[in-house]
Amino acid sequence: MNSNATIKDIARKVGVSYSTVSRAINGKKGVRQEIREKILKIANEMEYFPHSSAKALVQKRVGIIGVIIPQTSDFAFQNPFYSHILLGLSSVANASDYRLMLFLNDQSDYASLYYRKLVDGIVVIANRVDDKNIAILHDRPIPAVMVPGFPADAGIRIASVNSENFKSTYRAVTYLISLGHRRIGFIIGKMNSLYSIERLEAYKTAFSDRSMEFEKKYIVESDFSKTAGFKLMGNLLDLPEPPSAVICMNDTITPGALHQIHNRGLKIPDEISVLAIGCSDMYELLNPPLTTIQTPVVEIGKTAARILIQTIETGESDEKNVIIPSDLIIRESTGMLRGRE
Repeated sequence: MNSNATIKDIARKVGVSYSTVSRAINGKKGVRQEIREKILKIANEMEYFPHSSAKALVQKRVGIIGVIIPQTSDFAFQNPFYSHILLGLSSVANASDYRLMLFLNDQSDYASLYYRKLVDGIVVIANRVDDKNIAILHDRPIPAVMVPGFPADAGIRIASVNSENFKSTYRAVTYLISLGHRRIGFIIGKMNSLYSIERLEAYKTAFSDRSMEFEKKYIVESDFSKTAGFKLMGNLLDLPEPPSAVICMNDTITPGALHQIHNRGLKIPDEISVLAIGCSDMYELLNPPLTTIQTPVVEIGKTAARILIQTIETGESDEKNVIIPSDLIIRESTGMLRGRE
C-alpha cells in the first residue's frame, strides 16, 4: 500500500498513459470500460487520492463550501438549530463531493473567503438583515445562499431558504386565541432577524384579523439565549396581569422559559399554556409534551446546499427564494383558558 501514490505510479502499474489514468479517475470519456475498471481497482489498492490543489486547478474549484454562523461557538453548539442545519448541509455537500468549512462569529469580509480561493461558495446561517458583509456579497458575482434571508423590500437579491415563519406563527396564535387566550406572551429574538420580523408580524396580524387588540407588554425581545428565556419569562410572570399562554421563539429560549415556569410552581397547561418554535427532538418527551411549531431545519440545510452547489457549477440556480412549510404539532402543553382573562 502506498498512500503517496501518484497518477504516474498507477499508469506504470496498469501499462497505460498518464492521460488515460486521469480520464478514468475523473470519469471522463475516451477510456474503455475494462481499462477504466482496472485503473480504478489499482488506484484503490494503491490508496491513491487526487491532490486537492491539482484537482482545483483542473476543475477551477476547491470543493469547499463556506458556512458562516454569526454567533459564538458556545451559542451555536448549544442550539439544535445549528446542528440540524449543518446535518442537512453536509449530507448534500458530501454527496456532491464538497466539504464544509465553518466560520463562527467571524467579522471579516465574507467575499474575501471566495476571492482568496478558500471556498467555492458561501452559506450564511441565521443571517442578520443589517449585516454589511452580506451587502458586499449582493454587489458581486459570488455564489451565496442566505438562511433565512431578507424582507422582500430590502432589495437584496441573494438566494435564500426560509421556513414558513408567518403562516406557522399565525396558525399558532390563532389556535391559542381559539382556546380563549388573549394575554399571549411572545418571547422573540432581536429584530434584525427575519425570523423575528415575520413571526412578530404574524402575531399582530392574528389579533387584528379578529378585530382584537394585542398588548405590547406581552412581546419581549431576547438575544435568543437560554438565560434570556429564563429572565424574560420571569418578567412576564411578574406583570400585574401575567400571560395565560406564552410562545417561545427558539430551542434555546424554550428551556429557559420552562425553567422559570417550573421554579414558580406553575402547572402547564392548567395555569399557563406553552408553545415552542424549533426543531428539538426533545419536546415530545417533556412532561407535558410541548405543542410545537416544528421547523424543518434539516430540509432547509439540504435545500441551501442544493441551491448553492447548482449555482457554483452552472452559474445560476433554478431556485431563488424557497420557503419550506412548518407543522403545528398540538400536544399537551396547551389547553383551554381557565378562569377569567
